[in-house]
Amino acid sequence: MNTLRTAVIGLGWAGTVHARTLAALPGIELVALADLDPARRASHPDVPTFTDVEAMLRLGLDYCVIATPSTTHEHYALALAAAGVPALIEKPLAPTGAAAWRIHEAFTQAGVFAAVGHTERHQAPITELARLLNIGRFGELWQLTTCRQGPYSGRILDVGVVLDLLVHDVDLVSWLAGEPIESVTASTRVLAGPYEDTATATTMLRGGLLAHHHADWISPFKQRIVQAHTAAGVLIADTVAGTLTHHPNTARPAASGAFPGVAPGDAYAITLAERAAPFTVQHQLMRDVLRGAPVSGLVTLAEGAAAVTATEALLTSAATGLATPVAARQPALT
Repeated sequence: MNTLRTAVIGLGWAGTVHARTLAALPGIELVALADLDPARRASHPDVPTFTDVEAMLRLGLDYCVIATPSTTHEHYALALAAAGVPALIEKPLAPTGAAAWRIHEAFTQAGVFAAVGHTERHQAPITELARLLNIGRFGELWQLTTCRQGPYSGRILDVGVVLDLLVHDVDLVSWLAGEPIESVTASTRVLAGPYEDTATATTMLRGGLLAHHHADWISPFKQRIVQAHTAAGVLIADTVAGTLTHHPNTARPAASGAFPGVAPGDAYAITLAERAAPFTVQHQLMRDVLRGAPVSGLVTLAEGAAAVTATEALLTSAATGLATPVAARQPALT
């Protein structure tokens, strides 16, 4: 089958991981890298590097990764759409909902495929959690809880913890529940600045499901947890430990549809299938889609824009102290 010619714009942490992943993946040839920093370009001596993205696009690329600061995503995305080059755009898709939807419109009108790099969906515990919820193995979904915290990395300078970290969980709960977020209540605090360093929020999804979130850059440990509270107990996906655990609810169903209550049972680990690293899975999916496979598993531009719109509402809620509705424009979730 044809080998896809790829490139990466932006050689920070994420761009470097993308470049390394692409260079090792069968069916893909990494033909160019772009960054304005000469030291970053020099750290990749085996691949042609550029400062002029327009010149790079004349190489005849089959797809390109955008891994620059989020404030520049729209600029590079519109250039790729105009050039007819498919794209994988790192999360967040853009720093504002308006910019995110403009990117969506540009690729849609150009008829060019693009996806968003929400790699957390490809973590093995999250993937299995999604599968189990989708088949209804544990009954009704009651609520979702997420926690994403750790020390400040110093890598992200253009947005705060909400758009850098909590955007992952906003995306995850909507995907896991299969419903869009309709409103947000949130609080944030700036400690070191210039943006928020810690945030808590409750999102309400269509149908009334609640999801509770915490994210921060002020913890001396790393934690990445998603809890799904169901009628049959709580499923805990821990992507740091790489585990999925079920804490059963052994309460018997109540008569006449009343709430049955909860009673603890013995927790057990759910066996996870072996799975490639999230960045690898993401690029395998991109490669296969561009070779003609059905679009499956990738985060669409509409979903990425919806996540940005929800986080924008979250920041508005934190600033005003009021529950904030999320803009009505939402993707069809499958």
